[in-house]
Amino acid sequence: MRRIEDMGINELLGLIRLEPQGARRERLLAAALSELIEVEIDWRTGLRHQNVGYHKVSTIGGMGEGRGELTGTVDHVGQAAERYRYACRWRTMSKALLAHVSERQQMALLLTGYAIQPVGGCQSPRMMTLAQVVERQVELLQRLGWAPMAGYGVALHVPFKHTTWRLKPVRFDAKAQRKRLAVLKPPGEQRPFRSVVALRDTARRARAALLNVVADQARIAA
Repeated sequence: MRRIEDMGINELLGLIRLEPQGARRERLLAAALSELIEVEIDWRTGLRHQNVGYHKVSTIGGMGEGRGELTGTVDHVGQAAERYRYACRWRTMSKALLAHVSERQQMALLLTGYAIQPVGGCQSPRMMTLAQVVERQVELLQRLGWAPMAGYGVALHVPFKHTTWRLKPVRFDAKAQRKRLAVLKPPGEQRPFRSVVALRDTARRARAALLNVVADQARIAA
């Protein structure tokens, strides 16, 4: 039997369905989760830049000819193949998987998955330690698809009480407002993770929460 580390997602999910509760099942679940996270990272850092679904022609090329688009016969099968050739069931599964955790936990999962421990003789921009990931986290989050200020205030802002509009004037409490704003994250801080420990702990909690989801996905994928 092959090592778990050498198996693909389909083989891992198949064994998860067959494996009873135990240490081997936990290893299979962890490996499948890591592979799905890798699929999402690969999509975000590479395949999403292929402009899937965008036409490689001028949108005004057939103006004035009655159709408002390209003239001649349209190959709908070819268009569909071009649009969806990078899509796969595993990317759909990874996207649905990450929807079960908060945005901060998504960041932690993808950042820890992005880092590949340095190996002698290999060169890759992803080869870095977690300390280097924390140092470059703003840059890496942008590479993974988040906006430049994505890390600002994630899960750190205090909740504001919901109020409804009404015509009756409401007394403004300046002292209470200043006290509330004082606990907000400073505007100059854009790093959602202050240390390696914070990044690792957030990722560990997210992975623990997603193992049962992977098990459910394995049953559905049968």
